[in-house]
Amino acid sequence: MMRTLNARARSFALPMALATVALLGACSEVVVPNYNSPSTDRLTTNPTAATVNTTVVGLLVGIRGSVGTWATGLGVLGREILNLDTAEPRSVNAYLIGPLEPGGFGVDQGWTATYRNLRTAVTLLDAVEKVPEYTDAQKAAVRGFVKTVMAQDYVNLLRVRDTFGIVLDVNPDPAVMGEFVSREAAYTRVSALFDEAKADLLAGGSAFPFPLTTGFAGFNTPTTFLRVNRALKARSDIYQLHWADALTSLGESFISTASSTPAALAAGVYHVYSTTSGDATNPLFDPGPRNLVAVPDFLTDAQLRPDGTIDLRASSKAQLMPTSLSTQGVSSNVRITAYASNIAPVPWIKNEELILLRAEAYNGLGNRAAAIADLNFVRVNSGGLAPLPDDYAGDLVDEILYNRRYSLFDEYGHRWVDSRRYGRLETLPKALPSHRIFPRVPIPIDECNQRPVAPVGCVNVLGF
Repeated sequence: MMRTLNARARSFALPMALATVALLGACSEVVVPNYNSPSTDRLTTNPTAATVNTTVVGLLVGIRGSVGTWATGLGVLGREILNLDTAEPRSVNAYLIGPLEPGGFGVDQGWTATYRNLRTAVTLLDAVEKVPEYTDAQKAAVRGFVKTVMAQDYVNLLRVRDTFGIVLDVNPDPAVMGEFVSREAAYTRVSALFDEAKADLLAGGSAFPFPLTTGFAGFNTPTTFLRVNRALKARSDIYQLHWADALTSLGESFISTASSTPAALAAGVYHVYSTTSGDATNPLFDPGPRNLVAVPDFLTDAQLRPDGTIDLRASSKAQLMPTSLSTQGVSSNVRITAYASNIAPVPWIKNEELILLRAEAYNGLGNRAAAIADLNFVRVNSGGLAPLPDDYAGDLVDEILYNRRYSLFDEYGHRWVDSRRYGRLETLPKALPSHRIFPRVPIPIDECNQRPVAPVGCVNVLGF
């Protein structure tokens, strides 16, 4: 792995055994582990089932810990939301004006935390083979889960850096620096890793040896979690424009249009929270609001229902406030209501997204009728909108992006990634003429400085 990661994460003493991870009573939510007191020797030299199991749960803590980064950081870049924190002017200066500099504010954007999680995962894959208490099926189950998390971690990094590339070779030895690889090479490895995980999950028996939170209800065995693996791979396939592969992955996922109820559309895997001491609360919940608001056009851009009211997804996820939140010439009077409380779960991936991914794949393959059918299922049942006519002649990419914007608002920073991959970043709004849109985020300065030859992403991103 990278020397910079070692320097920045040394206090965390990774790779780690998260000996303090536990479940909370009947709710079964994870307690954030104490990263400053891990037992590293037990995982690397004498791993036991208990040590490995708690470390696997620690991976869940790791991926949950970046939810705020993806939804808020990428949400601002993609003009889904605004962070108008008057105590931190750089939230506007950096993300809306720029330039984005390798050593600038907020440029890490999940880099350190994600590689910390990846290093833990690599160590786990080595350790699981040395656990005498595990059956072969249990070892396979652990491998399948860990590889799925790894693949998604790589996708998260690629969503931020895009053509700047990432490091794939995450060595447990922090003195070993992996090389940067291209976006294409990284996605090739991601696809292979998802497939390796699939093979392991198929051999993983009837149960995981480690506990999962209530956010995995319905997907908490190797067999059922395989559907999540395929769902996440489908998202990665779409990012690569691999339309046929995406349809295959979706066919093995939990996608369903058998029911049109809100619960059926929301079915999926979630990050869960609690107010129990040691656990975490939802980082996207800001009821005041103190600093997080939707962009003003989130409500005005919403399409109208037959009765003249706006898209249900817009009205349920945001509402007008009597006053605006303002700083540095930027303001919004649109409060985010997507999360009802500070313990509301946040989707990792859900059925509604899968249906929209399938519409996208069908459109990419030229099957407009099938794409329209899937878009209409979401439009009608989630948005309360009228269906598109069967002979709809408009731009289906516009419809795909519109529905993804409103179905997936404030979940994962989707709008920025979606606009970039369709070459439509220039359509994102600017609150002021001095503002800029940034296509990617540079590599953090610590990563750049530790290498004899700086990676291509060690540059200022000026935006446009």
